[in-house]
This record gives sequence, C-alpha cells and structure tokens, in this order.
Amino acid sequence: MKELYDILFITKSIHIDAVNPFTFSSGIKSPIYCDTRRLISYPKERKMIISGFLEKINGINIESIIGVATGGISWGAWLSDKLDVPFAYIRSSHKDYGKKQSIEGSIDFNKNILVIEDVVSTGGSLGRVIDLLKESSAKSLNACSIFSYQFSESIKLFQELDVPFQSLLTLEGLLEYESDKLGHNKKEIEIWKKNPREWRS
Repeated sequence: MKELYDILFITKSIHIDAVNPFTFSSGIKSPIYCDTRRLISYPKERKMIISGFLEKINGINIESIIGVATGGISWGAWLSDKLDVPFAYIRSSHKDYGKKQSIEGSIDFNKNILVIEDVVSTGGSLGRVIDLLKESSAKSLNACSIFSYQFSESIKLFQELDVPFQSLLTLEGLLEYESDKLGHNKKEIEIWKKNPREWRS
C-alpha cells in the first residue's frame, strides 16, 4: 500500500503549505492539497492506480462505470476498459444547449454502477452525481475515489445517501505511511484534520 502513497510524492501530486494555505471549492482553507490530475501524465504510476482500483472493487459485480467530471473521467474510462463494461460521465453542470443533458454516454440504470471521482473532500460533487443517478432510477450504486480527506460531513453524506464509498488513498493513510515526508507539517495537518472549517478561522 505504501507504494501507492509514494506515487503522490513521485508525481508531485501532494502540495503542503501551512503558511499560505490552499482554498478548496467549498471555501475550506487547507495546509495540504492533493492534485491527482497530475497522475494522468505518468503511465507507470497511473497503471498502479488502476490496479489499486481493481483490487479495491474485487468481488463487486460492476456492470457500468460513470466518471465525475472532470477529474473522474479519465480514470473511469481506463477502469471501464479494464473491466470491459460501458462508460459514461456526468457533467459538472447542466448543459443548456443541444440536447441539454447532464449524462454523456449510454448507461443502463438497472445495472450495477460504479461512480469514480478523483478527490473527495466534503463530498458535494460526488453527492450531486449520486443524487442525479438516483433521480434517473439507478438501482445499484457504489462509489470510489483516488483520494479522500475523510471529512466527517462526507462520511455522513454517503451514509445518508446509502451508497457504499471507498477511497484508494486517504489522508489518514498518508499521515501513517508518509510521516517522514510530511516532516514538521504532520502535526499541523493533524490539527487541521480535526476541524477543517474552523482551522485558522
């Protein structure tokens, strides 16, 4: 498992700055930022990530895959190719031209669907996609991400949505496996993790 966390550092996908914190789309300030979009540029490492996904979902009968735009599209496409199942993606916002659709691709909502996201913080983007799929009469859903910050609100959200969620990599795992690389920043990240919205407010 540690080799998967190593990938984040090899590809420079982890950024740490407690002095000039990063701002998430939710408005949350953070001393750490996981930029998984960089991973798509590294063939060897992205194959390791895909293998990790396959191991994570082993035993689950996945019949279709949906990627969350934009970060989950490439990963969902690569994974669907490995599993030889249909793929589609959901736009980040409703299209107001053409056929005005949010779901791109052809998916049978009676099949077992796996939703792929790249990074989960509050879970808002993934939650919106799950809601949309349920409105479209999706019967069986699972969700998976590359990295999760494990915010309590995201955990609560997936419980309320009643959708099994797994993440290949987590902030907790990063703190455990890569403590030497985090150095003196580890303590500040642990403080932030306890209450992200109130950190340095």
